[in-house]
Amino acid sequence: MTTTQVHGNVKELAERAGRDLEDASAPDVLRWAVDTFGKKFCVTSSMEDAVVAHLASRVAPGVDVVFLDTGYHFEETIGTRDAVGAVMDVNVITLTPRRSVAEQDAEYGPKLHDRDPDLCCKLRKVKPLEEGLTAYQAWATGLRRDESPTRANTPVVGWDEKRGKVKVSP
Repeated sequence: MTTTQVHGNVKELAERAGRDLEDASAPDVLRWAVDTFGKKFCVTSSMEDAVVAHLASRVAPGVDVVFLDTGYHFEETIGTRDAVGAVMDVNVITLTPRRSVAEQDAEYGPKLHDRDPDLCCKLRKVKPLEEGLTAYQAWATGLRRDESPTRANTPVVGWDEKRGKVKVSP
């Protein structure tokens, strides 16, 4: 399947791929996503590690790797992002919230994350990611099944109902 053939019920496409690719290797899952969605596919990365970005760069040189800079990252995280962009054949796209931390503090008061973590998360993570993913039909995450019991049944390819996109978790 090529990107020009992605039409109709994308949710069914994702669910079928999830079943068909359940035992596939991570590179094979990423290859399916790239072959299916082309430039409408990206990798999101927190830069906790660069495993998925690395695998995707091998499968699809020049792939978009989307990083959400909340304004609260450690220098090492920003350094990892910069290193990924420098040494891997990827296009790192850094998303930022509409307000800087200082602007948010001026509007909502300092340490919003302590007083209203849901609002802070919405402003610094949820909204920027939603806006940043609008150009894509599918996205890969570094979500791993072994991270918690709630992630144990995460499909390798699934439908992200909230965003209306295919979510790949190789």
